[in-house]
Amino acid sequence: MKILAIIPARKGSKGLKDKNIKDFCGKPLICWTILSALNCKLIDKIIVSTDSVEIKKISEKYNIEKNELRPKSLSDDNSPTHNVIVYEWEKQKKKRYNPEIVVTLQPTSPLRNSEHITYALKKLIANRNSDSLVSCVKVPHNFAPESLMQIKNDFLINTEHSKKIFNRNEKPIYFARNGAAIYATKERILKKCLYNENTIPFEMKFSESIDIDDENDLEIASLLFKQKINYEKSD
Repeated sequence: MKILAIIPARKGSKGLKDKNIKDFCGKPLICWTILSALNCKLIDKIIVSTDSVEIKKISEKYNIEKNELRPKSLSDDNSPTHNVIVYEWEKQKKKRYNPEIVVTLQPTSPLRNSEHITYALKKLIANRNSDSLVSCVKVPHNFAPESLMQIKNDFLINTEHSKKIFNRNEKPIYFARNGAAIYATKERILKKCLYNENTIPFEMKFSESIDIDDENDLEIASLLFKQKINYEKSD
């Protein structure tokens, strides 16, 4: 089975300047996602989709396919990720490379590793009725809709979703798409979307789901990453 990994990484960032190439534990941030994809034996081709010459140079230091810079029309703040993935996928099809699965890996999730990607892909492959897979994280009970409130005229007020549930075990369990952003999509739906109503979940821990958007995220992810490395060394 052919599986293509696409890492969308445009230049610039509002929350954290040049975050995709910001130093993270000794390497540009994007490198950790490239390495995770390289170490996943199920992936046979990796593409870094970028409008940045610097990101392109960094990615070409690894043993992955060289790729042209993507157009400006797919590189602004409002460019949908789906459009970028379809653009890169169709370029590959013109080269007569037709993957059965395309996995989208955001470059801002350094705590997502090759094992996560491998397990996720195996789960999608094993489920023939599914069209796609999305990584997710369980929402903490105090962040559930039933617990949410707003501030109005300096006072806390309930929202339309608020309910007086005092026992956490009585609250519904919710899941959210996580920052680790593994979107694995079968070729049959890729033209329309990355995921649909036939999407299976790949649950990850909160500590593995950090998505770096600002300095606080960077600091937290660095601490968790170093803690994991130290634990593995002492094991």
